[in-house]
Amino acid sequence: MRTLQHCRSAVIFHTLRRQQYFVGQRSRCAAAHAQIDAHGHGRYIDEVATSPRPERLGSLLKVLEAQGQTIVSPSDRDGLQPLLIPLACHQSLAGTDDEVYTCFLRWPDLSSSRGMPIVQTTKGSRQVQLLARSTDEYIHRALCEEDAAECMDSLASAAGEDGRAIYQKGAFGSSGLGSVDAYLVRKAGMYPDVVERLAMNHIQKGDKMSALITAEWYTRKNHFPGWARPFEFNANLYSSIGRNEEARDGARIALRFPWWTLSGSFQDTASLAQLPGNATAVQQALEMQSSINKEGIPPGVAATRSPNQVAMDDADMLLNRVAAGEGDWDSVRQPLAEKYREAGLSAVADFVLA
Repeated sequence: MRTLQHCRSAVIFHTLRRQQYFVGQRSRCAAAHAQIDAHGHGRYIDEVATSPRPERLGSLLKVLEAQGQTIVSPSDRDGLQPLLIPLACHQSLAGTDDEVYTCFLRWPDLSSSRGMPIVQTTKGSRQVQLLARSTDEYIHRALCEEDAAECMDSLASAAGEDGRAIYQKGAFGSSGLGSVDAYLVRKAGMYPDVVERLAMNHIQKGDKMSALITAEWYTRKNHFPGWARPFEFNANLYSSIGRNEEARDGARIALRFPWWTLSGSFQDTASLAQLPGNATAVQQALEMQSSINKEGIPPGVAATRSPNQVAMDDADMLLNRVAAGEGDWDSVRQPLAEKYREAGLSAVADFVLA
């Protein structure tokens, strides 16, 4: 009971702090942005992003607004990573003047099972932070945290019937789980910051083995496909306990994923991977390592790739270069679109340039 009460106290503090700050800063963000309804976002996803519209889009926007965020136009994409669709913004909790954008991520490959995750970034930022893998998981977490705080129902009211279909009030308290984090990973979904907090809690208790097991669980393929952050975290954890060889290997795995999905800088991960040089040098080193590891392929000789795959790899590298500090997102849109057209993804190319 004491653990549950302590958890609720912490949730109340953080939930109130976040929502009060958003509401207090909302007018600053709203001064530059107009209210856009769910229909406008839905049409943009259908017609411009040419992507299946996520379910419960309207309820998601209402929850974001109830959290104190300001709904923004989906076309307000200048300065953002080219695959993002803005939903809302709020002033940075870090006390800076930066506007933090909550967005959908439209992966180039719609045949994947990755859906349209909800992410967070700022204009000009070289990294994109994953908040939730889906609309349902975002809403589920928001409602659970509000319920655990036992102090308000604004998010539940905003989510309405959609919210009740996802989370029933009192579910956390009746679950018997000792913390909101434990409830979320068992009942709601997977969230990077939650898994990382669980791992670091083990470190604080002196249980390195449990921390490493949690970090390895974090990197499982089906949890966060396409994201470098789990491997980056794993590498940093190994480094923090002096296991430098595992840290190096983990960092190298992280660099095989999009560099803009790192949480820290590309340079920090490349240094941990013991791969010196700029983006091109690091990419060449990774390709060399891959060719060595492939049986029957001499070192330095790349495996045969189709023209479409070559174009996709080039597109990925354009994004990686910006994440590594070369150029910016707006300057890369045109060449990125050209590569997507070469890869047979004309709809993605049009979206990038929209």
